[in-house]
Amino acid sequence: MIKQLLLLLLTIGICTCKAAEVNQPGSQQAASQLQFTRTYSPIGFIKGHSWGWPGMRGQYLGDASAESMKKLAETNANWVCIAFAGEMNNANEPNILWGEDDPCMVTDNEIRHAIELARKNNLKVILKPVVNVRDGTWRANIQFKKPDGKTIDSERWGQWWAEFNRFLLHYAKLAADTNCEMLCLGCEMTTTEPFANRWRDLIAEIRKVYPGAVTYNTNHGDEIKIRWWDATDVIGVSGYYPIGTDDVQTAMKDLNKVPPEDTTLEALKRRIMPVKENLRKVSEKFNRPVFFIELGMCSAKGCSATPWTHNDPNTMVYDADEQARFYQVMLETFWNELWFIGYAWWDWHTELYPPEEAKTDTTFFIYGKPAEKVLKEWYSKPR
Repeated sequence: MIKQLLLLLLTIGICTCKAAEVNQPGSQQAASQLQFTRTYSPIGFIKGHSWGWPGMRGQYLGDASAESMKKLAETNANWVCIAFAGEMNNANEPNILWGEDDPCMVTDNEIRHAIELARKNNLKVILKPVVNVRDGTWRANIQFKKPDGKTIDSERWGQWWAEFNRFLLHYAKLAADTNCEMLCLGCEMTTTEPFANRWRDLIAEIRKVYPGAVTYNTNHGDEIKIRWWDATDVIGVSGYYPIGTDDVQTAMKDLNKVPPEDTTLEALKRRIMPVKENLRKVSEKFNRPVFFIELGMCSAKGCSATPWTHNDPNTMVYDADEQARFYQVMLETFWNELWFIGYAWWDWHTELYPPEEAKTDTTFFIYGKPAEKVLKEWYSKPR
């Protein structure tokens, strides 16, 4: 009887330890030793926002950006994801312009200044260098083909990977120099993701110069396709799942035709459940925690049906309550899952609008809107 009781107490103790693992604080040394598992994160739980996009020259300087970072921290956030972009001229040209070669882009010193602003507000930092395409092509469609338009151009792909490696290694060193707690290796680059060996080799090189946690930002739905998550520490996902309707095609044509009953709390909760199960399976398969490194929606009618939709004041009808419901559902659904380690909501502007404009602004920004109140309440909770 005594032996059985001791075994029971030991089992309870083990379960309790596992339940608490995800909340344990850690260090960069712990992250560099790859101690992440699907229920253990050395960096703890991420209560964050994305900030700094797109990283235009001068954008991180001045009083406005300092005030923005301060207000971000006042949401009870403990992390900020500083996102900026180098540029390709078009999706079929392998050259990447960045740093001093791109006069439109923030400088290294400006990035360092942004990190200093974060530190002054007691925020941990994810550094997120991204490659954009100047002609407006989504970076997920970067592709190199020969003149026939069908045959893969391996030579130009090789040139692009060499450029991309230099780009990321530069910012990996900057992240190391400034003690950033996490580095994100690109965003929603769908056409590159099948190059598993390229990614594994690049991550190995990154780890030689950067000791912190490494993640990658895949687009929603693509997380199940990537075969190299085990080379990263955290599975980073853009959480723009279309949970506001069962008819996404109609919503994409006209958000205002999304029926109100499709965007109730109950309806949103019903549609997010299969998403949660799929993400749990990916986490289990690769033994890595999941993190929404991007998610959000514009404060406009029907946007929970296509949360990736960018602001269009000419067609969008203001609806901050639907935005708040989306926040509530995404927070409530994932908050207590041990395989899930946080959020970096898209996005917090580097310059705040006047508070009264919150009543008409239809962007992703939640400053002064009902969603900000929802978020503050959740971010005040321990996890």
